[in-house]
Amino acid sequence: MDKSFHASTRSQRFLVWLTIVLAVVFAISYVGLMRFFPPPPASLSAEEVAPLYSEHNIRFRIGVIFGLISGGFLVPITIVISLQMARLEKGVPIWAILQALTGVVGTVFVWLPVLVWGVASFTAERAPELTLLIHEFGWLLFITPLSLFPMQLLGIIVVAFTKDEPDGHSAFPRWMGYLTAWQLVQSFGGPIAVLFKTGIFSWAGLLPFWAPFALFSAWLAAICYTVLRALRHQQQLAATGG
Repeated sequence: MDKSFHASTRSQRFLVWLTIVLAVVFAISYVGLMRFFPPPPASLSAEEVAPLYSEHNIRFRIGVIFGLISGGFLVPITIVISLQMARLEKGVPIWAILQALTGVVGTVFVWLPVLVWGVASFTAERAPELTLLIHEFGWLLFITPLSLFPMQLLGIIVVAFTKDEPDGHSAFPRWMGYLTAWQLVQSFGGPIAVLFKTGIFSWAGLLPFWAPFALFSAWLAAICYTVLRALRHQQQLAATGG
């Protein structure tokens, strides 16, 4: 990228911390208010699903509100990641552009399922079969979409392995490239949940939910750490005229 390219390190750090705060709010809404962790089994009948939304209905809908407020938590870190990638690319930062576009659009699959669950909880008196339909739509929308996420991760992997910058000062050390590659591979377990209602391949199973959840949590924490570390180094260089 051209040396004249510049973005405030302070603004970028703010965006990283904004992601962290919003992610915590989303976790509270998802776990503490909607009570969807662990996820309900995909094999539940309509009569079993309906109480998930009708019991403690106000608490659930408050959780939906906070989930909608915080559901875009990946947008700020996505923008900062792309800015850091653009620093390291030569010419047009094509991988940074790919990462930004797919990352921002992909956040739809975080907050839109929350809105769908909000629809399911909005009228508790409807027929259980209709609530089941909305419930299943929300969960499959949350677990199975795949098309954008691998392309976003691919850009990060390429930059991590082709950058001309020491790992110790980079937002994308080689180990982050390997972690991101692992994240990319395991993301293909999501769509298989369309075929199963029980077992490790269901939406509440090991491959579509638990493995991606654990690895994504580790990946998000790691990328926030490496980006903040890189920004601190860049700020020090700017202060010393380096």
